[in-house]
Amino acid sequence: MGPREHVAFLAGSANRVRILEALREQPHRQCELTEACDLSRSTAHRALDGLTGRGWVEQVAGEYRLTVGGDLVLARYEALETAIARIDEWGPFLNRVGDPADTLPLAALQNATLVRSTAENPHAAAAHFADALATSAADVFYGISPVVSPRFNEAAEGLIAAGTEMELIVDESVFDTSSTEYADDLDRAFSLDSFTLYVSPDDIGFGLTILDERAMIGAYDDRGVLRECLDTTDESLRAWAYDIYDDHRTAARRAETVVPRE
Repeated sequence: MGPREHVAFLAGSANRVRILEALREQPHRQCELTEACDLSRSTAHRALDGLTGRGWVEQVAGEYRLTVGGDLVLARYEALETAIARIDEWGPFLNRVGDPADTLPLAALQNATLVRSTAENPHAAAAHFADALATSAADVFYGISPVVSPRFNEAAEGLIAAGTEMELIVDESVFDTSSTEYADDLDRAFSLDSFTLYVSPDDIGFGLTILDERAMIGAYDDRGVLRECLDTTDESLRAWAYDIYDDHRTAARRAETVVPRE
């Protein structure tokens, strides 16, 4: 019998999981398990047969006990349930972020705030991100952006005025748009000693912002609208953000001058 059959056995009945959970607390006789887990005698007997047959439970002096293997199986099963619940909750966000989300530490998402735009509040994510920029007193700003946004540029004025060390990575299409439609703003950015712009050779479909000990991840739709904004100070999520940023900066070229205007 293979691992998938064992998983199917455990997932096939909540009664089996409840028995393992009860035995993790303390050993029980079968009659005690029927009461603790609210099971009939026959149901408890069948479940215990399957659990002992797999080595997850053992009977010692008339009591059933959870084995070391059973404890590990239960812990991994609970972790799987938690991961599925998180993916169910965070699925739209993860799908929009795309490939970088493959390495996100899912367990740490519980320590993050996810701001979603809704039909009732279609600008919730953008407003949260803009407010975060406008109210930040960070010493460093590292960003990746898939769009040109005058609103976000304006929100970052305080960081610029404070001389915050700023680095931004965009793709070629965003750089071209900035050069043609926002040339004055780009000229000003290039004049700042504290600002460095990088251009990625690959298309960028997500947003990432690091402000000292704070990280934000932006999920955009196909129209370039910010739909969700994850905001966190969790250490593992910040480490992930720095890794993603470093990978993109390594692959990018430094933009030294603006594309000449015709």
